[in-house]
Amino acid sequence: MSFPNDGVYTIRNAGRNLMLDLTGDSTNEGNQIQGYAKNGTVAQQWVIKRQNEPGTPNKTISIQSNNSGNNGNGCFATAKENAGEPVVYTRQAFVVDLSGQADNTFNICFTRGNRNLVLSIPNPKNSAVRLENHAQGNTCQQWEFNRVSDLQPIA
Repeated sequence: MSFPNDGVYTIRNAGRNLMLDLTGDSTNEGNQIQGYAKNGTVAQQWVIKRQNEPGTPNKTISIQSNNSGNNGNGCFATAKENAGEPVVYTRQAFVVDLSGQADNTFNICFTRGNRNLVLSIPNPKNSAVRLENHAQGNTCQQWEFNRVSDLQPIA
């Protein structure tokens, strides 16, 4: 898979086969981001916007909820910059780096503070998305981007 272009995507965790999802489809500040079975709802759609020039080696993007339409409406972040921290919804901008893997998945790397932190669903009994120290080959830290649609111009 090539680096995602601007558009609306679903983001699937390779290790747990769960979609990145807004818990209860809620955009309340601090709402937990979870992994959830694919259900086709807008809670599982994410607006991807490149934060670098196409063709540059930098693989930086923003990921925003598509809850209010594909102009984006908030991102995800953590309260702290430590491994094990839950990932929650916020209206603040949040930028991540993508690190491509051989199997067409990406690690979603935290860009502030500890750059070794990646998004993960580490616990098979709890679908909470968390920051975790990167471990090479850990599929619970690998994410697949599937394009839903292009971005529509803001009216």
